[in-house]
Amino acid sequence: MREYKLNEYDSTEEANGQNLPQKVSVWSKIKNFLFQEIDLSKPITLELTPKEEKVLTEVHDFLFQEVKFPELHDFLFQEIHIFGKKKNKGVQAQGGVQEQTQVDGN
Repeated sequence: MREYKLNEYDSTEEANGQNLPQKVSVWSKIKNFLFQEIDLSKPITLELTPKEEKVLTEVHDFLFQEVKFPELHDFLFQEIHIFGKKKNKGVQAQGGVQEQTQVDGN
């Protein structure tokens, strides 16, 4: 009866170390780290120090805050005059031209 080996290599090649790497290279370490298998069915947990947790909550609160400043609203939704002249709404309704007078503080 003949005996078959399950390994690909002869025992003499393994003993000599011809098919085995002599030293793990840096690229092999990087490749193994980047392409490691991740089980997504397990929950992901972060362990934070109290200081890190405080910073994370402050950043989250800042990013997701509601803006309730009336000055900001007034600034964002102000009337824009393209050529620098303010149109007088009353003048158009009357159909005439009115002169605008400026009052000097002198």
